Amino acid sequence: MQKTKLIFVGGFLGAGKTTLLGATAKLLQSRGEKVGLITNDQAKGLVDTHILSTDDTEVQEIAGSCFCCNFDGLMEAALYLRDTAQCDSIVAEPVGSCTDLSATLMQPIKSYHKQYFELVPLSVLVDPFRLKEYLNTDGKTDEGSGYIYLKQLQEADHLVINKTDLMDDALQIEIKELLQKRFPDYPVHYLSAFKEEGINEWITALNEDPKVGIRLAEVDYDLYAEGEALMGWYNATFMVSHSKRLLIPWAEFNLKFLQLLQQVFQHEKIAIGHLKTFLKGGPSHLNANLTGTDREISVQGTPFSEASARLVVNIRAEAPPRLLKEIVDDIVDAYADHHILFDTIELKHLSPGRPTPTYRYAEVEK
Repeated sequence: MQKTKLIFVGGFLGAGKTTLLGATAKLLQSRGEKVGLITNDQAKGLVDTHILSTDDTEVQEIAGSCFCCNFDGLMEAALYLRDTAQCDSIVAEPVGSCTDLSATLMQPIKSYHKQYFELVPLSVLVDPFRLKEYLNTDGKTDEGSGYIYLKQLQEADHLVINKTDLMDDALQIEIKELLQKRFPDYPVHYLSAFKEEGINEWITALNEDPKVGIRLAEVDYDLYAEGEALMGWYNATFMVSHSKRLLIPWAEFNLKFLQLLQQVFQHEKIAIGHLKTFLKGGPSHLNANLTGTDREISVQGTPFSEASARLVVNIRAEAPPRLLKEIVDDIVDAYADHHILFDTIELKHLSPGRPTPTYRYAEVEK
C-alpha cells in the first residue's frame, strides 16, 4: 500500500493551527485527496475538534496528554486514518504548549513507522505579533512560556509566519529582519490561514524538501515543565438555554461571552494563550477566538435560532486553573441573573504535568 503523507504543524497557543489545518484539508481535498486530521489536548472537550469535525474530514482527537507522552495513541490514530479511513494525507496539530517534537515524534516515526508514512518537514506556525513580543525583549525566552516558544522555533524544519492579512508593511519588514538575525538558515513561509493565501506554496515546499526532522533543540525539561506549569487549562461543555424559554440571540451571545472574559483578563492582567468558544444549535454553529487581551475577537460561522445550544469553552492562560474556573463561574452566575442558564455537561481545569515522552532521541535518524 502506498505511504500516507504525514504533516505535523507545531506552534504556540494562538498561532492559528486549527484554521490552518482546516484550510489545508480543504486545499488537499480540492486535489482529490482524502484527508485525516489529528487534534491534541491535555483534556477532552477541544473546540478545535468540534470546528474541524463540521467539515467533510476524518478527525481523530488525542486527549488527556500530548502526542509525545502518548506516542502509541498518536500512531494508533494515524494508522486508523491510513488503513481504515484510507486517507491519502494526515495533518496533525500538537498541543500548543509542547516542544521537543523533533526528538519525540519525528525521529521515532522515522525509526519505527517509515514503511507506513511519508513524513514531510516539521512546520512551526508563528503568530507574528507574539514573535515580535518574545524575540524583541531581552530575557523573555529564558524561562516560562517564552522558553517553550523559543524551543519550538529552534527545532522547526520550516518556519511558517501566519496572519499576513493582519500585518502592515512595517511589521513584515521587522519580522523578516528578526528571523534573518535569529534563524538565518531556516526556510520561512508567509501565509494567511484565515484568507487561505500562501498555503499551496507552503505545502509544495514541504513536499519538495527531503530534509525532515533535521534539528534537535536542546531542551531543559525542568525549565520546560516549569513553563507548562505556569499555564492554566480550562475545558468546559455547557447546554445553554433561557429559563423562560425565550430565544437567545446566539451570535450576540457568543461575542458577548468572549468580551466578558476578555474584560476580566484585561483587568486581572492575565496573559492569554487563547480563548475559544464553539456554539452549536441544530445543524449550524458559531465559533469565536481571542489570542491576546489586546487583540480583536474573531467570530465565524452561521447564526441560528434554536431554543438551546451546546457551548464548548477552551481557555489557555498564564493563571492557576482554579482562577480560570472562578472567572467563568462568575460570568455564568451573571448570566443566571438574566435568566440564561448553563447546564454543565463536562468540565476540566488543570495545569499540564511534567512531560514524560515515550521516546526521546538524542540524534537525528536518517
